[in-house]
Amino acid sequence: MGKGQNFKKLSCAICVALMLPLGEGGVTVQAEEAAVSTRNPYYQQVEAPVVQPAWSLPVAKAKVVDNVEPVTAVAENGKVFMLQPNGKLAALKAASGAKLWEYGSQLAQRMVYNNGAIYGMTTAGALYKVKEDNGSKVWSAALGYGAADSIKVTGGTVYVTQGQKMAAVDAATGKIKWRIAEDPNNYYFGSEALEAEGVVVRNYAVSGAITVSLLAVYDKTTGNKLWEASRQLAPLAIKDGVLYSERELFMLDDDPVNRKIQIAAFNLRTGALKGERTYSWTDKAATDGVYHGGGSYSSAFLNGNDLYIHQGQRLVLYDFRNYVSGAEPLKKWAQESYDQRIPLNLVHQDRIYYTDEHSHGLIAMKLANGQYARFDQGENNTVQAAIFGKGVYVGQSDGLLHAYDLISSKPVFTVRTGSPEFAPLLKTGGMLLIQSGGKLHGIKLPASLK
Repeated sequence: MGKGQNFKKLSCAICVALMLPLGEGGVTVQAEEAAVSTRNPYYQQVEAPVVQPAWSLPVAKAKVVDNVEPVTAVAENGKVFMLQPNGKLAALKAASGAKLWEYGSQLAQRMVYNNGAIYGMTTAGALYKVKEDNGSKVWSAALGYGAADSIKVTGGTVYVTQGQKMAAVDAATGKIKWRIAEDPNNYYFGSEALEAEGVVVRNYAVSGAITVSLLAVYDKTTGNKLWEASRQLAPLAIKDGVLYSERELFMLDDDPVNRKIQIAAFNLRTGALKGERTYSWTDKAATDGVYHGGGSYSSAFLNGNDLYIHQGQRLVLYDFRNYVSGAEPLKKWAQESYDQRIPLNLVHQDRIYYTDEHSHGLIAMKLANGQYARFDQGENNTVQAAIFGKGVYVGQSDGLLHAYDLISSKPVFTVRTGSPEFAPLLKTGGMLLIQSGGKLHGIKLPASLK
């Protein structure tokens, strides 16, 4: 018998031996079983065409200070105005990324666009104004607000806030009209300025036995405080000399079953209480005796004359113009998973919006039929999301950005940014601007999302 035949026989014998069970003295080799084995049945991979940016350029990385969202870019009129890593402001054509002009140095991450000009802050705390078309400086005003948290232009005035401080600057000349500062030991977390009917309104958190919201009203011309009211939230509306504000009921009326929203009506100039509205309901789901306030449990917002009130298991609608004590709501909707969602208090495309407490994803509810659509069903959690028109854009913690059609909820395209960091998304004309990982990407939008 040849060597080749002997080798074949030996090989077959080995194969048979490997397939047969071993007798005593043999060793059985088995894969180790996991002590715990689970999978996520809700995991989905978004299937959409991957598109490449039309252009990408370095942009200053957003630096969040004291939980205040920085602003490193704004987009208007087919242009992008961005803060470069070198601290200079640059204007670009949104379609091509071509640079139009540069301005300044050591500029802070705080700017807004208004009526043909960009208003921003320097790191030294000066407010500046430059022209949109050529970047030429119009004026600057030394405010000393090196950590300004908001800039807002209303009418002919620029309002700048930094914590408890607020300044009013003439938008045409740069002249400082007035500056005020509340006691930093008692006032915290001031809101941006709201100008209406000759006054300026801010909300603060004030400390005492507990921390509560405080509404403060100032004269627009002088900055003098006209009045303030504790336990009042930001204005729902200011109309015909009356300020409407929801009252904060925490530790005042903590009945978990018999719930209510109270809306006070104040004289805008004097703060005199003109009246109060009460909207009541029974929370039949509150069986544990624990009071849950605010958010989806009990909060209100206005959209025109439509007053929406989140009432735990349901969302309801009232006509704000025609208040009748004890009246039933005009409409009701079931609030799905309300204990896990934060309402965004706005209406867009006939939809109400929430964010999920866990995924931070965007969720929409159609007012026409109460149906919900989730835009957090991608591969990872949401970092940044925005809606422009009928386009929903979701930046994830894996660096992917998915674009969806708001009406159909279907994915349209995906962008691979390469970074889990996202700053606010921007849009001008037919371009989406993505800030991610120190890069600004220009994406040409399909006709369906323009």
